[in-house]
Amino acid sequence: MVPGETLVEAGLTQNQSALRTASTDYCDKAVEAGWVKSGGGLAGLANTLINGVSSDQERADTYAARIGADKQAPALVLARIATDAQAARTGLNEVSHEAQTLLVNAGKHGATRADVMSYERALVRAQMAYRSFQSALGEVSARPDMDMDTAAIDRELDAFATVIDSARETADRLADKYAAVGTAAT
Repeated sequence: MVPGETLVEAGLTQNQSALRTASTDYCDKAVEAGWVKSGGGLAGLANTLINGVSSDQERADTYAARIGADKQAPALVLARIATDAQAARTGLNEVSHEAQTLLVNAGKHGATRADVMSYERALVRAQMAYRSFQSALGEVSARPDMDMDTAAIDRELDAFATVIDSARETADRLADKYAAVGTAAT
């Protein structure tokens, strides 16, 4: 083996690992911060199908309920949505940066299936978080005691939506790079 080849392969592995690590960290943060609820996987689905879920339980599991969109002071709720949306946007930008670095540095080797899947999982979490923020904003805006302008929150959510759209394009390019490697190998 030529030492230069070893360095290129090691660099590729580090970038792939960095993307998967960043994606996993983002998904974990989304759940820990309460932006999205943990899916529970197949076991959670089976439990829901067998035992059912009450509407009160479903409501208690939402982001809007966790931040008190129905009872906390509107200013506090709006500030929380803005802060969380900004953190979610910043985190997705960091994951996307790792994906773009992989796209640039992967060369002919392309992306692995694990890279594509981990990045898409982070993108799905971001989309779920965006919907949670929108829902909470809708809930607090519908309250009779709501007398604040939501333009700043709308701008923050629009900025997050733009980052999500950009991440979707990056995910498509990453998937194309993975597919190109698969067809070249056959």
